[in-house]
Amino acid sequence: MFQDVLLITVAAGKGGDGAVSFRREKFVPKGGPDGGDGGRGGSVYLRARGGVDSLAELSKRTYKAEDGEHGQGSGRHGRAGRDLYIEVPRGTRVFDADTGELLADLLEEGETVLVARGGAGGRGNAHFVTPTRQAPRFAEAGEEGERRRLRLELLLIADVGLVGYPNAGKSSLLAATTRAHPKIAPYPFTTLSPNLGVVEVGEKRFTLADIPGIIEGASQGRGLGLEFLRHIARTRVLLYVLDATENPLETLRTLRREVGAYDRGLLLRPSLVALNKVDLLSPEEVAEKVRALQEEGLPVLPVSALTGEGLPLLKETLLALVEATPPPELPKPAPPRQEVAPLEVVALEEGVYEVRAPELERYLSRIKGDLQEAAGYLQEVFRRHGVEAALRAKGARAGDTVRIGGLEFEYIPEGV
Repeated sequence: MFQDVLLITVAAGKGGDGAVSFRREKFVPKGGPDGGDGGRGGSVYLRARGGVDSLAELSKRTYKAEDGEHGQGSGRHGRAGRDLYIEVPRGTRVFDADTGELLADLLEEGETVLVARGGAGGRGNAHFVTPTRQAPRFAEAGEEGERRRLRLELLLIADVGLVGYPNAGKSSLLAATTRAHPKIAPYPFTTLSPNLGVVEVGEKRFTLADIPGIIEGASQGRGLGLEFLRHIARTRVLLYVLDATENPLETLRTLRREVGAYDRGLLLRPSLVALNKVDLLSPEEVAEKVRALQEEGLPVLPVSALTGEGLPLLKETLLALVEATPPPELPKPAPPRQEVAPLEVVALEEGVYEVRAPELERYLSRIKGDLQEAAGYLQEVFRRHGVEAALRAKGARAGDTVRIGGLEFEYIPEGV
């Protein structure tokens, strides 16, 4: 089953915890700290592959990378978690499902994007030794990996998009001009998914995509058209396929209205009309319909997918348009933003202050072991993050209570 829109959840691995450990050797009664570091968590990547045709090939809705291993004694570090690569079709656009931000547009074979970063591994207690803190009984826990919801949207990579009503003969035209084998039957909505084919003209070639039938009101959600109109976005040229035995002029006007309602810019794209099934009309009737269609300002070529009439000229004309038209410019992913929330100090009551600093709070939550022993180290961390200066500016005095990240500390100004 073809699928071109999919919601998935990706979760990177958690970093392994650093170890609190001390050397224990015979004849060494007071061995020093030797806690190893935890391994980083695995990250999640999306990778474009030409061999993947549909998002339906993604068998799961949640993808989780491996956690990092915990550190151990004797300075043994934990193994890093394995990164996870999810293969998606070329042409997949990746959006953050919660913010709508475009994260990537994967066009080239093997192109890769990081969508969830693995958590950093925690440092073992061997990292926290100082001349005045020779036996630290604390370490860092591993950082949580990123988790996010993604909306994947596949836009087929094709040079020419076939646009037309059901039963206009688009599938037959695709089969007659390429080696594609779409399902063909004499009833509407035979095509329930886009089909791709390669057109060869001498030693040159271009790709042709059959977009499932559009009906009047498709841009408002009627029929199948809206579901697949997005695939026109990447095509350089539009080929309107009309049934010569119906009312082709009115059909063309309706198709153009629907395409324009979906995206006005598509009406400016180089376009051509293939008047199909001319084998069912007399030459006079064909000439009359061609003249009427030309009043819409588009080139018109009479063809028959059944007999092959007009197909060589159609292929040559499409190739010339494709070669003269650069690929359309789609919105590009914005560069990643590195936003750090500002540190804020709030006076809750006399002698009680709350420090609000998300980055610092996340770091505090990673301290494991004896927090009393970690107090000196945490004071250094607070000073580096500007907590000391912010408290002083807010009027805090020695002995006041400071709350941060669910913990309470007595404020001791530097130098006291």
